[in-house]
Amino acid sequence: MKCAPVNSTELPHKHSEVPLRRHGRHGRATRCASTPQSFRSTLAVITALACIPSLAAQDGDAVGTGSQPLLRQHQQQVFRAALRAVRPSIVRIDTIGGAQPVGRASPAGGGGAPVFRQADGPTTGLIWSADGYIITSSFNFIRDPSIITVTLHDGRRFVAKLIARDRPARLALLKIEARGLPVPRLLAREQLRPGQWALAAGCGHGSDSPAVSVGIVSAVDRMSGLAVQTDAKVSPANYGGPLFDLEGRVIGVCVPMGPGEDEIADAQWYDSGIGFAVDTDLVRSRVQRLKHGRDLQRGLMGVSLDTRAPVVGLTPKDPVDQPPTDGMRIDAEPRGPAADAGLRAGDVITRLDGIPVTRLPDLRRVLARKVAGDPLAVTYRRSQKVRTATLTLVSAEAFRKPAATQPK
Repeated sequence: MKCAPVNSTELPHKHSEVPLRRHGRHGRATRCASTPQSFRSTLAVITALACIPSLAAQDGDAVGTGSQPLLRQHQQQVFRAALRAVRPSIVRIDTIGGAQPVGRASPAGGGGAPVFRQADGPTTGLIWSADGYIITSSFNFIRDPSIITVTLHDGRRFVAKLIARDRPARLALLKIEARGLPVPRLLAREQLRPGQWALAAGCGHGSDSPAVSVGIVSAVDRMSGLAVQTDAKVSPANYGGPLFDLEGRVIGVCVPMGPGEDEIADAQWYDSGIGFAVDTDLVRSRVQRLKHGRDLQRGLMGVSLDTRAPVVGLTPKDPVDQPPTDGMRIDAEPRGPAADAGLRAGDVITRLDGIPVTRLPDLRRVLARKVAGDPLAVTYRRSQKVRTATLTLVSAEAFRKPAATQPK
């Protein structure tokens, strides 16, 4: 691989003026960067310097060894510039009051000591709109605090109101009485690619400036499509803070996620080297609903499905108890919304909202981005006839039967 030589003096000076360029139909002049140094120039230096060690291997290690400090220096410049771009929209959240989570019994059945205790200290949030809405992680409020305060980048402090929580996505929406707040730039979900640089910032350590961890986007559409996965350090210290790229554009909001539905248990994954952030597209859609002041709950259809793996190549003469290859068979009488929509045991669900669902992960992916109260179009097959029904998802609370009345 050939690498062009790089002259470090080509970087703009620390105090040099960012050049003006003409954009748009009317040729309006705009600054090319919001920070003192150009992202592109610094990134070009990093790319070129990354090639130096391989070239130096042919002529000895002197050049390669000497290039490493310069590479680290320019990497730090890029990371700091990215933080400066997003820093005005990062807020510190402090809470007062509330109770620790209820303890759980140990597996051996002895005692009810809590397996998790939320530490006291600041947490993190992200300004979502200029009129005072702040998005953060619902994990920061599992103690149901009586008072919530938000401190802005400029030092102003406000009492905040918890508007609502999004239980499936682990989000919470706060509101402060302020106007003209700095709003971050967002990176659309379709622009995400594995391997992109990703930085996570949070105020959980209590310092004046957010702590930053660096990694990459490991995968997109993880946790049934709810989150972006990163190897940047994501922990209670930055839950609610932004995951952002080298240009300071927000990729998502850092949250605890795991294989289960227990927010507290999922938080204990933070030292596993795997972190998650809810992408900005999903955050945008959820914020509009959270503004109404109602918590969002996971939506359920009311069906039990045959989860056996289908056998490819079955013919119509094969036994009817074989799993279908084109959908998911309902293996018990439906309840709730599915029953009300006319679905029955034995029906084969082939599509949800027009999306094929041949495996359980397909079905979960469609339902993950929906919540209780959302409509769902279900296409199913019964006796070789294809039908479509529309139902409304409900929360788990709707399936809980009231306790039987005790006789007097």
